[in-house]
Amino acid sequence: MATRTRDRWLALGGLLFVLALAGLIVGTVLEAQHNGRNALERQQLSQVNQLAGEFNSAVQQAFAGNTAVNAPPPWNLTPNDPADLKRLQLLQPPTARSGAVLVDRSGVIVNGVLLERAKVGDQLQRPELDRVLGPDPKPAALPVAPGVTTSVPTTGFAFPLKNAAGQPIGAYISETDVSPDSAFSTILKELRSGKTGQYIFVDDRGLVAGSSDPALDGKSVQPLGLTANEKPGFRHLGSHIIAVGNLPVIRWTVIFRQTTSEFEGGLTGPLRSALLLLAVAAVLGGGLLFFFLVRRLRAAREEQRRLAEINAVREEFMSIVSHELRTPVTGLLGFLQTTLDHWDQMSDDDRRAALNRASTNARRLHALTRDVLDTASIESGELSYVFEVVDINAEVASAATAAQDLQPTRPISVSTPDGNAWVRADPERVQQVLTNLLDNAAKNSAPETPIDISVEASGQEVLVAVTDRGAGIPSDELSRVFDKFVRGRATDTRGTGLGLYICRRIIDAHGGRIWATSEPGGTTLTFSLPLVQAPTEPPSTAETVGSPS
Repeated sequence: MATRTRDRWLALGGLLFVLALAGLIVGTVLEAQHNGRNALERQQLSQVNQLAGEFNSAVQQAFAGNTAVNAPPPWNLTPNDPADLKRLQLLQPPTARSGAVLVDRSGVIVNGVLLERAKVGDQLQRPELDRVLGPDPKPAALPVAPGVTTSVPTTGFAFPLKNAAGQPIGAYISETDVSPDSAFSTILKELRSGKTGQYIFVDDRGLVAGSSDPALDGKSVQPLGLTANEKPGFRHLGSHIIAVGNLPVIRWTVIFRQTTSEFEGGLTGPLRSALLLLAVAAVLGGGLLFFFLVRRLRAAREEQRRLAEINAVREEFMSIVSHELRTPVTGLLGFLQTTLDHWDQMSDDDRRAALNRASTNARRLHALTRDVLDTASIESGELSYVFEVVDINAEVASAATAAQDLQPTRPISVSTPDGNAWVRADPERVQQVLTNLLDNAAKNSAPETPIDISVEASGQEVLVAVTDRGAGIPSDELSRVFDKFVRGRATDTRGTGLGLYICRRIIDAHGGRIWATSEPGGTTLTFSLPLVQAPTEPPSTAETVGSPS
């Protein structure tokens, strides 16, 4: 009888132990989930606030420092004035898809570039135009509205104009298209998070001025359950979470929106597993359950670490793009402004030199935006190729000549075998690879040191190597040089960190290989392409294919 009673107490004690252990495990998982959720929410809100701060600062600097618009002499603001038109054309980027207009104090259009949906003499119908034409005119970002220089919706950046006496006489309004393939939308596409994560820039009327989801551009945010003036912070909205940041300079907001299930997916999984394993614990015992849940908690912490790494990459991308785009834009505006200010005092040679330097900055800006756009095309599988049979020796010689023209003081040597080395390739993409490799070598070596290019046939493939005389790359970093956003080895880390990544993807699409070797005093970047038979006659057509998915 005593033994039976003792066994009952032992069984009850064992049951209570398992229940207590199960309660402890559930409590631990719930606490870990709660802490992880709070950390993830703070992290997401911090990212949104940083993005809003970068954009707000850029607009504030543009409003405060845009002296090109109001540089002397004053605008005439008479209908179709040729001097005003010439000045508008100088301020207009060559590849812009939307234009700019001049309006008088009554809002009547007196001049414009790329006018499409209005003409001189029409009343400009833009919401909030009175902020620039009113008694106390100030620069402003106008909300989304139908454009007059393009058929798609636009936002407008407006600057009040003054006469020689400092009195307001009208406004200069530059329109920016709001469309899926605009430069702003292209950059925002890189910030997409998962399947449902969206970054949305909303104007003060509740219309989308730009988004990582092209389907939202130019539309109202009301169908999403959002308003024009969402309060900053993080909160749950129905089945979604939103993180809101302010852009006080232009009275807009930036919103991150994602389904709660996807946002918290990496954190709620361990809890579901824990509840399932509790049933097993009643049979197998609390020890096994505890061990298994500890592993799940480690997985949750690893997920948090991965999310932190993703956030760091996003922040680095925004910082790189902001810095690298600002530098050539500042130089371009500076040289153009200097030329405008001193046009009559400058000789033809001085004018040509200033415009050449402005053109250099414009080409750099074009290269940076091309890298960003090509990366987006590669990631979406939309980068196309036009293949034909070409001589790689000729392509190397052409790229070396172009690089030598840009850097006349740097020795560039080319070593190619006798005869031709025929490959099936897209000549334009091969030139892009060679240009990026030469640019990388120049960035990571002293200005006067030589760069060597060699071409060598090896079996059924041809090897092209570009060697610099820089500091070299540590062996543990060689495998990362072709990843996105990995930038130079020297202290001068210019560029977006996309050039070598694009090279690798292009060479992969050609069926070749690319790799890096390094030692103190020099680095060699080498790619290979399969050799093909020489063409029997000049090709009349080329084969166009899309990028491999």
